Amino acid sequence: MRRSASVLKARGFTLVELLVVISIIGLLVALLLPAVHGAREAARRAQCANNLKQIGLALHGYHDVWRNFPPAYLTRHVTGLELGAGWAWGTLILPYLEQRPLYNAANFALGFGEVSAPLIGLFENRTVRQASLSIFLCPSAGGGEGPIDLGRDQPQVAISPGQYIASAGWMDSSQRPIQGTGIFYPNSRVAIADVRDGTSATLMIGERSRNLADAAWPGSFGSRTEPASLCAKAGWPVQSCVGLMFLLTGRTGPSSDIIRGSIPGGGTPNHTAAGADGFWSRHPGGCNFSFCDGSVRFIKETVSPMIFRGLASRAGGEIIGADQY
Repeated sequence: MRRSASVLKARGFTLVELLVVISIIGLLVALLLPAVHGAREAARRAQCANNLKQIGLALHGYHDVWRNFPPAYLTRHVTGLELGAGWAWGTLILPYLEQRPLYNAANFALGFGEVSAPLIGLFENRTVRQASLSIFLCPSAGGGEGPIDLGRDQPQVAISPGQYIASAGWMDSSQRPIQGTGIFYPNSRVAIADVRDGTSATLMIGERSRNLADAAWPGSFGSRTEPASLCAKAGWPVQSCVGLMFLLTGRTGPSSDIIRGSIPGGGTPNHTAAGADGFWSRHPGGCNFSFCDGSVRFIKETVSPMIFRGLASRAGGEIIGADQY
């Protein structure tokens, strides 16, 4: 009896048994990993939708005070020179995002990111430009780990990233000043009364990941017409201007230039031909959007281009039901 017990005690797993156990564990992991990944993405998508919900409420808070939505960004003229892009909607709604101290830190008299001498707009507003706010970052998008590198080895002009951009609709470069068919464009003052297509059928804010280009929430650098000449005035090499042109406004067409109008055609979320100002996300199948009525909805990338373009229009006369996207 003692000998039999010692033999049984010494006996371990055979190689075949070990391989079977390992195979079963591997199979279970293979079955569980997609479910875990899906659950994590669902949580990230829900957080993204919550960000857009809070941004939408803040935009309505701004509207309640000023009787219009904020502009895409403000432009300025100094000694006859149009400096182009400036403080953006992200900064203007800070008081309605419980960020009043950060809003008070902005010196609006200096403009934002002006690249004409003496460049004081670049340095005096560093506190606001480099503030990272999670509400402007989609958890799935990536790229929110710190200020965007402008490629000039000058950390004082770095800028905090953002992954939500305003809907300008279809831009028309033949107009002066340039206007869009959506809610936001440079120096815009669109009110709810101007949204004749219905607030529940008009886009306000959407996603834009770094798959396309970097964007920033506080404001935009550069000139509307001559970024290269402004870089020369500032003493920077022309190639630095590529880093200056941060885009804050999205359009429904696959254009690559927010300022000079869009290419004719459709375009959908995650469109393969989307330009640097297009709507794009890393959520499978589409993008989250905040609508003018304050709701947040997910628009599939399979939506009809004409439907998507109609959603971006504030007064195009389109009749679009929720079952069409």
